[in-house]
Amino acid sequence: MSAKDGEILISNVEFEPIEQPSAKTPQHDAAALRPIIRVVTPVFSDEGARFGVLAATIDLRRPFELLRDPVRASSKIYVVDDRGHYLFHPDAPRGGLAIGFPSTLEQDFPALAEALANNRWTPAVIESRNGDRFGVAYQPMNAGTETPLALVEAIAEHDMIRGPMLAWGKSTLVGGSFAVLVAIALAVAFARSLARPLSEMTRAVESVRGGGPLTLPRNAGGEIGVLAEAFSSTMQESREKTAALRREKEIFESIMNAMAEAVLLVDTEGVIVYENPAAVALRTSPTGITGPTWETSVESFLADGVTPLEVDQRPGRRAMRGEPIDRFEFVVHVLGSDKIVYVSGNARPIREADGTISGAVVVFSDVSELKETERRLHQAQKLEAIGQLTGGVAHDFNNMLTVISGTAEILLDELTDRPDLVTIAKMIDQAAERGADLTRQLLAFARKQPLQPRNIDVNTVVSNIKQLLRPTIGEHIAIDTRLDPTVDPALIDPSQLSSALLNLAVNARDAMPNGGKLLFETANVMLDDDYAEHHPEVKPGRYVMIAVSDSGFGMAPDVLEKAFEPFFTTKSVGKGTGLGLSMVYGFVKQSNGHVQIYSEEQHGTTIRLYLPRADSDIDALPSITPVEGGTETILLVEDDELVRNFALAQLRGLGYRTIAAADGAAALAEVRRGTPFDLLLTDIIMPGGMNGRELADAVARLRPVKVLYTSGYTENAIMHHGRLDPGVLLLSKPFRRADLARLVRAALNRADHQTSGDTAGTDRKSAAN
Repeated sequence: MSAKDGEILISNVEFEPIEQPSAKTPQHDAAALRPIIRVVTPVFSDEGARFGVLAATIDLRRPFELLRDPVRASSKIYVVDDRGHYLFHPDAPRGGLAIGFPSTLEQDFPALAEALANNRWTPAVIESRNGDRFGVAYQPMNAGTETPLALVEAIAEHDMIRGPMLAWGKSTLVGGSFAVLVAIALAVAFARSLARPLSEMTRAVESVRGGGPLTLPRNAGGEIGVLAEAFSSTMQESREKTAALRREKEIFESIMNAMAEAVLLVDTEGVIVYENPAAVALRTSPTGITGPTWETSVESFLADGVTPLEVDQRPGRRAMRGEPIDRFEFVVHVLGSDKIVYVSGNARPIREADGTISGAVVVFSDVSELKETERRLHQAQKLEAIGQLTGGVAHDFNNMLTVISGTAEILLDELTDRPDLVTIAKMIDQAAERGADLTRQLLAFARKQPLQPRNIDVNTVVSNIKQLLRPTIGEHIAIDTRLDPTVDPALIDPSQLSSALLNLAVNARDAMPNGGKLLFETANVMLDDDYAEHHPEVKPGRYVMIAVSDSGFGMAPDVLEKAFEPFFTTKSVGKGTGLGLSMVYGFVKQSNGHVQIYSEEQHGTTIRLYLPRADSDIDALPSITPVEGGTETILLVEDDELVRNFALAQLRGLGYRTIAAADGAAALAEVRRGTPFDLLLTDIIMPGGMNGRELADAVARLRPVKVLYTSGYTENAIMHHGRLDPGVLLLSKPFRRADLARLVRAALNRADHQTSGDTAGTDRKSAAN
């Protein structure tokens, strides 16, 4: 396994136990052993990675058996290893296998020490250690740089001149030389019989390593032939498996490259040995800088983003202890940048066949967008809950304010000759008005206020606001406008829009105590699908944009996150209610628009209102109706006794005749008795299972009726999609006598005798839509 690419290693001759010897043959007997040499070379992939090892085992039993019957009976053939130890000796007692033979070649033939040292020997006649003379041939079997064994033939000098040798002469030298030549021929033939196929096998391995074809020795018999066939089969199987593994590797890399999740492989030391492109991208800073390793690129924190995540608590380390990890959330900070990534990690241990853990696989999902969506959803749910609470309180609170403000108004009229009491009455009236403003702002935030949108020119609204602001804002703040002359009409409630812009201007003023610039802008904008994808509450399309910018202190991120929450304020106690921005938010959302804040500390704030675009031209301004009373009969339905008595007093003061009912059932009984009346003035939210809209519908089925609704909280009885149903008149609580007189007169003066049944049809159509 430590060999280099292209290196071929050949072992010395070894004696290996036969796997299934005969039952009669003991394991220590030579018959239970076989002489072998091993040829080994490493195999590398195309990418240069170590793939495996090819090993060939050559059994030498058959060649050694042939040595027992040499060509000449007078010659003896020996096989020795690279140190001169006998591997085969014709006099060995175990069939020639020289296991534990008492002498070595160098001891028997001292003159051959040179041959053993440098593998070079010229055939010659030498003496043995006993003084006998032999003609000796020495043939090493070289394979590459290795010499695992050598073949030696020795012929006694007195045998070299017998028989046919006499014809060549009686010269000892000639006879000896001939004998040596014979020995060489035999040695070379034997060596080549082993070395040639082995060399061809070596060249075949080198060819395969270089990507060439597999060329194995042909007509190789015996063990070499078996080896060649086994090698060919092994190489074919290896190539097929290599191709399959390469294909699996390509598929694996394609999957890893395509995955949006970050995938890490961790070894037993906790070192990350693989990461896919998504993992690299996750730990790369916005400037494109990536650290050399995961550990040097990021630091990890618990889900709170503050508490450091201990190393042994990371998903990979926990998986290494055999613990499966699912949806473990933590925060990753890319070092050297402000990049923060919220991740959810899964991890599993990697086990070997015996069950031991050899690593872990960790998968990280970037859940930053999901966290942001959850944060927005939580914020929306919190605001919705506050809105529900606001709506429930507004009804009863506005009933009380109606009585307080109405009573204060009466006192102001009756106490003109008592200046001390007039001052008190004014304080009561001002306090009631402040309470009414707070309730209206809460309802605006909760998106429960009744809107009466019209097609308006936003440039005109902004210009009017600029004129109103000059004495309020102060000379230290410059007011500028950039109004697009081609801006489209907006479908919006003009009075609510004016209130929203005033609130934004006052907030901007407070953010610039030392002076600055206040800018109003208008423009047509298109919010496309990409914008809507990042702001799910937005419907893509054309909008009319009004932007209000200041050069003030700006908002910190934690302040910006809570800016729209009701009662949240950075002002000192008594300096603000915290309802200004929340009112703007609710009003724009209820109008099917969108609002966005951009703020940076010490650089100012910009609030953009995206208002729905009108489909037709600008509407004409409504006419102002003079306040007047009358003599008609009004059926008043109000469950709150204080409000009912106050309204009765006001109506009678205006000259109207009145009939009072505490709930819908009592009012319906009056209608069924045939009591004549000209106008049904009914509260919307009432106990008894019948609200004002249902009462009006029931009366309309009995007789034609004109209806004026009153309420401090409309729910959805006469309002759908944030707007009053067509043809509906609403007197909002708390109301003053002038408001009551104007709307009662408007309802009575309707020329078409519109019935509640007609509006009920409209209501059902709106609800269906």
